[in-house]
Amino acid sequence: MATTEHTMNDALATLLRKTKRAWSVAGVVSSENTKTIKNSTARPDILIQEPGISPITTETEVLPAITVEPEARSRLGCQVATTGRPILASIAVRLPVRLRTMADSALAVELDRATDIEYALFTGKDQTEADRWPSSGWLKGTVKDVSILAQSAAVPPALIEDAVNNLVAGVSEAAGILDQIAASFPTAMAQIATDLCQEDGTQTRRMAATILSDAFVFHESLAGTTALLKDVRSLDQIRSAGDLNKTKLLAEWRRVRTRSRVIARTRRLRRVQWLRGRLSGSCRSGWQPLRRIRKQSGGLFSRRLASPSVART
Repeated sequence: MATTEHTMNDALATLLRKTKRAWSVAGVVSSENTKTIKNSTARPDILIQEPGISPITTETEVLPAITVEPEARSRLGCQVATTGRPILASIAVRLPVRLRTMADSALAVELDRATDIEYALFTGKDQTEADRWPSSGWLKGTVKDVSILAQSAAVPPALIEDAVNNLVAGVSEAAGILDQIAASFPTAMAQIATDLCQEDGTQTRRMAATILSDAFVFHESLAGTTALLKDVRSLDQIRSAGDLNKTKLLAEWRRVRTRSRVIARTRRLRRVQWLRGRLSGSCRSGWQPLRRIRKQSGGLFSRRLASPSVART
């Protein structure tokens, strides 16, 4: 009895989960699940929903796979039922015919070592404006190659373009506000230009706005993410408390700087401890060159590693 494409999809999903640590978490990579598309009975063959990343679908068929491309295109613009997030990337996969005759472990092994899997990527906000890569024909490779393509498509061009447009618009608007207040605070504008080693002007003010935007993004990406940064408030938290002013914001940034130094110091100490353990002879077979350096230095190298000052640098 020929193996069904549903079985192949399950096997492919299992292999994809092994190609990235985040995908091994339950529910991130699912196959043949119903009611996954909002307001639709459509059922993607494989749906990848990694937290914080745009969802990706994979449609698979055995060669000649006549309908796999239109099915992959049709997923673009659809929304995931559980999150409402739009699908902006979809991969069409054409599997070799020989997989029809295999099942269970034999199917998994052959699929894992296959080098003739054909695939193409479609990106866009809907199927009518989809971009295909490659523009014609099919890429050929392994399951790992399909995984790499899916990971690279996790931030599709449409999102990047929107983000760039929003950044340019925001920077231009901020520079425009600085232009308006320049007449009232010429000394402040001159100080900004001096700090940036530039002449005062619109371009310099755009540069200053871009630097601030970068700082805000960095702040937002760190706030509350680890135990040491749990008391660093996000921009929304600062705004909702009515504290979005220079003094309060700088206080948060100083807190980030202090915590970051602690994290960096801890990491350096761990590296020193790891290297000290290696030099102690616990792994003698592979560390002859380091032991030779230690012996030739008369123990100086070992004393340097043992010194507490190393952890403080």
